[in-house]
Amino acid sequence: MRVGAVVAAVSFGILGAFASLAGAAEFDARLSYHWGPKHPSAEHAERFAKEVNARSKGRIDIKTFPAGQLFGIRQVLGAVASRSVEMGMAVGIVSFPPIDKNYNVTAMPNLFPDFATMRGFFADTPEGRALWDRITTKSGIEVVGYNPVGPSGLFSSRPRIDTVASIEGAKVRALVNSDRPRWEALKVSKIVSLPTGEVYTALQNGLIDTLSSVPGAIFSYNWNQHLKSVQLPYFSLNDAYIIVNKSWFDALPADLKAVVRAVGAEVSKASTDEIMTASDQALKDFVAQGGRVDTLSAAEQAKLAKLTEQEIEPKMADLYDAPILKAAKAYVARTKKN
Repeated sequence: MRVGAVVAAVSFGILGAFASLAGAAEFDARLSYHWGPKHPSAEHAERFAKEVNARSKGRIDIKTFPAGQLFGIRQVLGAVASRSVEMGMAVGIVSFPPIDKNYNVTAMPNLFPDFATMRGFFADTPEGRALWDRITTKSGIEVVGYNPVGPSGLFSSRPRIDTVASIEGAKVRALVNSDRPRWEALKVSKIVSLPTGEVYTALQNGLIDTLSSVPGAIFSYNWNQHLKSVQLPYFSLNDAYIIVNKSWFDALPADLKAVVRAVGAEVSKASTDEIMTASDQALKDFVAQGGRVDTLSAAEQAKLAKLTEQEIEPKMADLYDAPILKAAKAYVARTKKN
């Protein structure tokens, strides 16, 4: 080969290498979440990744790992904190109490009327802000958005659960410790701790017959195949968070941080606006397949409120410090007046 041809070939290879490098992302990120593809929150997780990739013009490349491919609901916070992955979707009531037990206040039945009030407590009160700062600082994460899971109702394979007493003797699933006081007050016969991936089989073989769940989950994991009834009204709200490893995020240039935060804000609004509608639609689909929606009468709701005050709240007392519940109740009361 002539010298000129060799030089040209080498030059072409060098240029090609530079072109390849120019097209590569400056910052790679793996985003892990546990929801199945049919869950509403999974759709917003994918939207977040897609929009960040597009608006960063490829400078950030987020690859998603859904349905617990990398980490389950209980592992994702630790994975992001240790930078086993750079991003994750963390369900607050599962991920945050091991960091600070006072987050359990969000599990108090019927305390927060909506997601805005729950989030406002963490943003607008000294007690809430201090709790939030402890959680994010201890875990080494930053929260860049919300992706709420939805409101919780009681679902059962029992044909009807239209009274407080109708749960008595049930075999139930507990996901987190804050589930147990309510189940105990309702006089269930068995409480089984189960990760999400084992619930279907437990329903199938009769290990459990009742669980608290957001409506979207029952179709996402095919639990609807074994469930016959749901009890309303909803008794709690389950917020989830778009979390990033803080050291990874701090290394981003300011313009890319702005992209992540802007997309996070947009996904937060869309997911929050849509989750109640999606939950209501899931209940309609549940009825369409033959399921039953049992809404407690005013008298039964009064019984449940009394049970919460006299039994559930005292049983939950060890799950958080008394001042945090007092502060949360005071904040909720102020927001209702306004």
